Amino acid sequence: PGVFSPRQAVQEVHVGPYTIPRRAMILWSPYLAGRDPGAWSDPLSFRPERHLDADGETAALREAAWAPFGHGPRRCIGFALAQMELTLAIARRAQRVDVELATPEIPPPYGMVVNRPSGGVRALTTRRPHAVVATGVATIARHGVAPPTGPPSRG
Repeated sequence: PGVFSPRQAVQEVHVGPYTIPRRAMILWSPYLAGRDPGAWSDPLSFRPERHLDADGETAALREAAWAPFGHGPRRCIGFALAQMELTLAIARRAQRVDVELATPEIPPPYGMVVNRPSGGVRALTTRRPHAVVATGVATIARHGVAPPTGPPSRG
Protein backbone atom coordinates (compact mmCIF):
# COMPACT_ATOMS: atom_id res chain seq x y z
CA PRO A 1 0.00 0.00 0.00
CA GLY A 2 0.90 3.62 -0.24
CA VAL A 3 2.78 5.26 2.59
CA PHE A 4 0.14 7.89 3.27
CA SER A 5 -3.02 9.45 1.90
CA PRO A 6 -4.09 13.06 2.51
CA ARG A 7 -7.62 14.07 3.52
CA GLN A 8 -9.26 17.26 4.74
CA ALA A 9 -11.64 17.18 7.72
CA VAL A 10 -15.08 18.44 6.65
CA GLN A 11 -16.10 18.92 10.29
CA GLU A 12 -14.47 18.91 13.68
CA VAL A 13 -13.60 15.35 14.71
CA HIS A 14 -12.66 13.95 18.12
CA VAL A 15 -10.26 11.00 18.11
CA GLY A 16 -9.41 9.88 21.63
CA PRO A 17 -7.92 12.85 23.45
CA TYR A 18 -7.35 14.80 20.21
CA THR A 19 -9.57 17.29 18.41
CA ILE A 20 -9.07 17.65 14.67
CA PRO A 21 -10.45 21.02 13.57
CA ARG A 22 -12.65 21.48 10.51
CA ARG A 23 -10.61 21.94 7.29
CA ALA A 24 -7.44 20.50 8.87
CA MET A 25 -5.30 18.39 6.57
CA ILE A 26 -4.95 14.82 7.81
CA LEU A 27 -2.41 12.28 6.62
CA TRP A 28 -3.42 8.69 7.33
CA SER A 29 -1.18 5.77 6.58
CA PRO A 30 -2.50 2.49 5.18
CA TYR A 31 1.08 1.24 5.53
CA LEU A 32 1.00 1.74 9.31
CA ALA A 33 -2.64 0.62 9.68
CA GLY A 34 -1.77 -2.66 7.97
CA ARG A 35 0.91 -3.24 10.61
CA ASP A 36 -1.16 -2.22 13.65
CA PRO A 37 -0.90 -4.89 16.38
CA GLY A 38 -4.29 -3.67 17.66
CA ALA A 39 -5.87 -4.95 14.45
CA TRP A 40 -3.62 -7.89 13.61
CA SER A 41 -2.00 -10.57 15.74
CA ASP A 42 1.62 -10.88 14.60
CA PRO A 43 1.13 -8.10 12.02
CA LEU A 44 4.40 -8.63 10.14
CA SER A 45 3.75 -12.28 9.30
CA PHE A 46 2.12 -13.30 6.02
CA ARG A 47 -1.00 -15.26 7.00
CA PRO A 48 -3.80 -14.83 4.45
CA GLU A 49 -6.01 -17.28 6.35
CA ARG A 50 -6.47 -14.67 9.10
CA HIS A 51 -9.14 -13.07 6.88
CA LEU A 52 -11.24 -16.24 6.93
CA ASP A 53 -11.82 -16.76 10.64
CA ALA A 54 -12.66 -13.26 11.87
CA ASP A 55 -15.88 -12.60 13.81
CA GLY A 56 -17.96 -9.46 13.13
CA GLU A 57 -16.05 -6.97 15.31
CA THR A 58 -12.63 -8.32 14.33
CA ALA A 59 -13.59 -8.41 10.66
CA ALA A 60 -14.72 -4.75 10.80
CA LEU A 61 -11.46 -3.72 12.49
CA ARG A 62 -9.39 -5.59 9.92
CA GLU A 63 -11.43 -4.14 7.04
CA ALA A 64 -10.60 -0.65 8.33
CA ALA A 65 -6.92 -1.53 8.86
CA TRP A 66 -6.37 -3.18 5.46
CA ALA A 67 -6.84 -0.36 2.96
CA PRO A 68 -4.23 -0.56 0.19
CA PHE A 69 -6.68 1.09 -2.22
CA GLY A 70 -8.27 3.49 0.29
CA HIS A 71 -11.86 3.40 1.55
CA GLY A 72 -15.21 5.00 0.90
CA PRO A 73 -15.99 7.35 -1.96
CA ARG A 74 -12.30 8.10 -2.55
CA ARG A 75 -11.31 4.47 -2.96
CA CYS A 76 -9.16 3.89 -6.01
CA ILE A 77 -11.35 3.54 -9.09
CA GLY A 78 -9.27 0.54 -10.19
CA PHE A 79 -9.80 -1.42 -6.94
CA ALA A 80 -12.23 -4.05 -8.28
CA LEU A 81 -10.21 -4.62 -11.45
CA ALA A 82 -6.91 -4.84 -9.56
CA GLN A 83 -8.38 -7.24 -7.00
CA MET A 84 -9.76 -9.49 -9.76
CA GLU A 85 -6.51 -9.39 -11.75
CA LEU A 86 -4.37 -10.14 -8.70
CA THR A 87 -6.62 -13.02 -7.63
CA LEU A 88 -6.49 -14.59 -11.10
CA ALA A 89 -2.76 -14.03 -11.60
CA ILE A 90 -1.83 -15.44 -8.20
CA ALA A 91 -4.20 -18.41 -8.59
CA ARG A 92 -2.77 -19.29 -12.01
CA ARG A 93 0.80 -18.93 -10.74
CA ALA A 94 0.06 -21.05 -7.65
CA GLN A 95 -1.24 -23.84 -9.90
CA ARG A 96 2.11 -24.07 -11.65
CA VAL A 97 4.91 -23.17 -9.21
CA ASP A 98 5.83 -23.14 -5.55
CA VAL A 99 7.55 -19.95 -4.40
CA GLU A 100 9.98 -19.76 -1.50
CA LEU A 101 11.92 -16.73 -0.29
CA ALA A 102 15.64 -17.03 -0.97
CA THR A 103 16.44 -15.31 2.34
CA PRO A 104 14.34 -14.71 5.47
CA GLU A 105 15.17 -10.98 5.61
CA ILE A 106 12.34 -8.59 4.84
CA PRO A 107 13.59 -5.84 2.51
CA PRO A 108 12.83 -2.29 3.65
CA PRO A 109 10.01 -0.52 1.80
CA TYR A 110 10.75 2.10 -0.80
CA GLY A 111 8.38 4.55 -2.41
CA MET A 112 5.87 7.22 -1.65
CA VAL A 113 2.58 6.73 -3.46
CA VAL A 114 3.04 2.97 -3.84
CA ASN A 115 5.45 0.99 -1.69
CA ARG A 116 7.67 -1.69 -3.10
CA PRO A 117 10.54 -3.67 -1.59
CA SER A 118 13.85 -1.87 -1.89
CA GLY A 119 16.06 -3.97 -4.17
CA GLY A 120 13.19 -6.36 -5.00
CA VAL A 121 12.47 -9.74 -3.42
CA ARG A 122 14.65 -12.72 -4.25
CA ALA A 123 12.65 -15.92 -4.46
CA LEU A 124 13.14 -19.48 -5.63
CA THR A 125 10.48 -21.09 -7.78
CA THR A 126 10.02 -24.77 -8.43
CA ARG A 127 7.58 -26.22 -10.90
CA ARG A 128 4.80 -28.19 -9.26
CA PRO A 129 4.79 -31.80 -10.46
CA HIS A 130 1.02 -31.83 -10.93
CA ALA A 131 0.85 -28.46 -12.74
CA VAL A 132 -1.81 -28.07 -15.40
CA VAL A 133 -0.08 -26.50 -18.38
CA ALA A 134 -2.70 -26.93 -21.10
CA THR A 135 -4.87 -23.95 -21.97
CA GLY A 136 -8.06 -23.22 -23.83
CA VAL A 137 -10.51 -25.96 -24.76
CA ALA A 138 -8.21 -28.78 -23.65
CA THR A 139 -8.12 -27.42 -20.08
CA ILE A 140 -11.87 -26.80 -20.04
CA ALA A 141 -12.59 -30.32 -21.30
CA ARG A 142 -10.18 -31.88 -18.80
CA HIS A 143 -12.07 -30.24 -15.92
CA GLY A 144 -15.45 -31.54 -17.04
CA VAL A 145 -16.85 -28.30 -18.45
CA ALA A 146 -18.19 -28.43 -21.95
CA PRO A 147 -16.44 -26.03 -24.32
CA PRO A 148 -18.62 -23.33 -25.87
CA THR A 149 -20.26 -24.18 -29.20
CA GLY A 150 -21.44 -21.96 -31.99
CA PRO A 151 -20.32 -18.47 -32.93
CA PRO A 152 -19.10 -16.14 -30.21
CA SER A 153 -21.68 -13.85 -28.64
CA ARG A 154 -21.73 -10.27 -29.90
CA GLY A 155 -23.93 -9.09 -26.99
